[in-house]
Amino acid sequence: MTNPLKNSATWAILYYLRFFARLQLRKFHPLIIGVTGSAGKSSCVAAIECVLTGKRQIKATKQLNSETGIPLAILDIAMEDYTPADWLKAMLLAPAKILTNWKRFDTFVVEMGIDSPVPPKNMEYLLTIVQPAMGVFLNVAGAHTQNFDALVGHTRSADREFQLKNVIGREKGKLIESLPESGWAVLNLDDINVTPTIGKVKGQVVTIGFDPAATVCIKSVTPSLTGTVIDLSHEGKNYTLNVPKAILPRSYGYTFTAAVAVGLCLDVTIAESMKQLSANFKLPPGRGSLLSGINHTFLLDSSYNASMATMLESLDLLSAIAPARKIAILGDMNELGKVSQLAHEQVAQKARAVCDQVYLVGSLMQRFAYPILQHKAVVCRNAKQAAVELAKTLHKDDMVLIKGSQNGIFLEYAVEKLLLNPTDAAIHLCRRGSFWQANRRELGLD
Repeated sequence: MTNPLKNSATWAILYYLRFFARLQLRKFHPLIIGVTGSAGKSSCVAAIECVLTGKRQIKATKQLNSETGIPLAILDIAMEDYTPADWLKAMLLAPAKILTNWKRFDTFVVEMGIDSPVPPKNMEYLLTIVQPAMGVFLNVAGAHTQNFDALVGHTRSADREFQLKNVIGREKGKLIESLPESGWAVLNLDDINVTPTIGKVKGQVVTIGFDPAATVCIKSVTPSLTGTVIDLSHEGKNYTLNVPKAILPRSYGYTFTAAVAVGLCLDVTIAESMKQLSANFKLPPGRGSLLSGINHTFLLDSSYNASMATMLESLDLLSAIAPARKIAILGDMNELGKVSQLAHEQVAQKARAVCDQVYLVGSLMQRFAYPILQHKAVVCRNAKQAAVELAKTLHKDDMVLIKGSQNGIFLEYAVEKLLLNPTDAAIHLCRRGSFWQANRRELGLD
């Protein structure tokens, strides 16, 4: 049951932070570039920042994408543990930042994530904080679908998934509909839940995708153990981007073409964008980093989060590049609602076809994936047990994919325990800091 007092306090904090965030933006009147989609948002923001650095004064949200994260990012307020005392500190700092924070920026790149069709976790509310003049819409996948279940009437899982994506796409698409006549929209031409927004753009449109009709066309994405090569074309000219030390799936073609497209809108040539990305792009932690594991193994760390689409794509990637045995630690995909069983079963079927061994973490994986994987699977209580059990059997050149949802799973713990060099954890792994450490400790991960 909802606590009315707590709910009122939450809204008071949200309105308070939004008020001062708006004031901070009015000090500089920056060009605001909003990035939305179900996957790849943080990497896209990092890529856009990379492309525009040196051309413009950039500020970016750095993975803060919510109704609280965006105002905190605007105000440059860093949270430590999200306790009531931490929130009180943030509220005291907010007005002070208006007076003291005069670090100029002319471009604000903001990740805009939604978890629900209702405020404050929907796009409509986020658009009361920022009003982008440029919008990037990457994709729509089955993520956070349980919060949209009530809007869909179909009972068959496959039909529900289709309709849920449609509903989620309409909510995310409000970013594109909100852009002014002077604005730009960068849209994925390959995604049927993104393309309906093309007709709703009041300004100009740049499309991206594998479709030859796209303004910036992805020709190929070729991952290897040394990095990923992405080939693009624009107006009859071909371009090649080398991304070293990042083992990226096909969807990252959209990530980088979106950044290139944003650059084109702001008079940055593709050649300049490619040079910037190749030299300076850093993959956000837990999004596909290739790390050295114990016993001369490879760790493909995609532990930040998971949906069915990203799970399937990561397993395809494992199949394509693993030099020896293909192993996966797979955690629950949370917040999928009534399509949860379908999603876990489809991932299990792919894992059965690809993997030599699979370690399952979470009740959903145990319930829905284990019956399909059976002798290939080891059911584990948590990430700690998965790391312990896997460490006993690792051989030279084995490749381990680690992927699962963040809430209650925290597979980055398993990555940390399997690292060849434990000191790499602070640099390369996701969810660092006292807040996340306390969350992991509550689950016995210490």
